[in-house]
Amino acid sequence: MSEKEEFDIETLIAKFITDECSPAEIQELENWRAQSEENEKYVADALLIYQRAELAVDQKFDSQQAWKNVSARIESEPEGRSAFIGLWKFAAGLILIAALSYLFFQQLDTSEEFNFSSKTEVQIQTLPDQTTLALNRESESKVTYDERKNIGIIELSGEALVSIPDEKKVNWQVQVEELIIEDIGTEFNVKAYPDCDQVEVSVLSGEVRIYKADEDGISIAAGEKGIYNKTTGEFQMDVADQNVGAYQSKIFTYQNQSLETIAAQLSEVYQIPIILEGDIAGCALTVNFEDEELDDIISIISETLGLEVSETEESITLSGEGCF
Repeated sequence: MSEKEEFDIETLIAKFITDECSPAEIQELENWRAQSEENEKYVADALLIYQRAELAVDQKFDSQQAWKNVSARIESEPEGRSAFIGLWKFAAGLILIAALSYLFFQQLDTSEEFNFSSKTEVQIQTLPDQTTLALNRESESKVTYDERKNIGIIELSGEALVSIPDEKKVNWQVQVEELIIEDIGTEFNVKAYPDCDQVEVSVLSGEVRIYKADEDGISIAAGEKGIYNKTTGEFQMDVADQNVGAYQSKIFTYQNQSLETIAAQLSEVYQIPIILEGDIAGCALTVNFEDEELDDIISIISETLGLEVSETEESITLSGEGCF
């Protein structure tokens, strides 16, 4: 609702309660009141303000009955009132408009703000509409959430997996410096570390749009990755890595993948270097891991490919002369 519309409604309610509404205005207010529970409550609050000006404070108040009583009084009261009553109505109207303005101000200030950061551990946060935000290590985010304005903004520095439910309450955006990533109902990962020259947006399900305020950008569907080059300002498309969110889920899926790639991803997620010795980097592996301990994963890899394993507190080494 615009500020003008808010003022019009305030004025209309004040006129209604102080018997100044025309039949057409009464109908207009009744229609507005019936549009939502929020409108119904707002009118009830206004009636309560007026009722408490006339009745004892401890008297029970029934907003539905008050609506009927005030409506009936408008229809039945005779014309010709004293100057004092007119003056009281005018003052009451001014007070009511001031009170309604305060109520609207309270409703306008409905935004919530959250600040999250992760240093050495992945942090998973659940937002008010059940959207989840998984922050990878060395990442920060500021979230502004406002259901009344239908706005949800995630300002991100680092990497995060965003999972938005179908029953979301706001339209979500991720902002990375000048870049805007707009959700169209989805789960997506944003990698945007400050010291990196590019921003990567990988879509796991649904669709997103990435753009700048002065540029249309591109749309990205499930299984695709959008890349934004900070230096050139160019957008590119690529295939998304299906394990891009493994830092949060610990789920890995490999189809004929090289051991070099597998070792690099495991090292990043489990935060320990995995060193390959011998002619084994190109060994291919098809395997799935789901929330398993790293020792178990290394054991499966070594047994499958016939490799030797040596471990220290600082690293894990896989060695062999070649692939099976």
